[in-house]
Amino acid sequence: MTAFIDIKPGQWVLAFQQPFGPYVREMPDVLEGYAVKHWMDSFTKDENFFIAQVETVKPKTFTATEPVRYEGSRIPRCQVIAACRSKEAAIALRDKFFAIGEEAGEAIEKEMHRRIEKFAERKRAAGEKKIRKLFPSFFAEPKGAAA
Repeated sequence: MTAFIDIKPGQWVLAFQQPFGPYVREMPDVLEGYAVKHWMDSFTKDENFFIAQVETVKPKTFTATEPVRYEGSRIPRCQVIAACRSKEAAIALRDKFFAIGEEAGEAIEKEMHRRIEKFAERKRAAGEKKIRKLFPSFFAEPKGAAA
C-alpha cells in the first residue's frame, strides 16, 4: 500500500475526485496513467481532481473547509496527491500534471491521423465504389447528361 501524503491543518491539497483515486491500484500506477490522456477520455481537470483546504487530519481521513461541498465530510487520505502551501500552488500543480497527459495525447492523436490518412482515403474510396456498384440506380449518370 502506498504511504499517505503528510498533511496538516491549514494546508491545501490536490486530490483525486471519487472514483478516480487509487482504490484498487497503487498511487504510482494511477499517476502514471495520466502520462497520456486518451483522446476519447472526456473528463476535465475539475472532474478528475479537487483542491481542498485541510481542516482536521485523522489516520485515514481528513476534513476540509473548502470547497464547501466537502465541508464536514471525511475524505479518504488515499486520494491526496500532494500537499501545498496555497490554493494557487495546488492549482498550478494540478494544471501542470494534467497538461502532461493532454500534450502527449494530442501529439499521439495527431501522429496517428497523419500515418493513417492515405490508408483511410483508399479504404473510403474502395467502400464508396462498392456502394455505387451495389446501388447503381442511385449513382447512374442521368440520360442526356453526357457532354
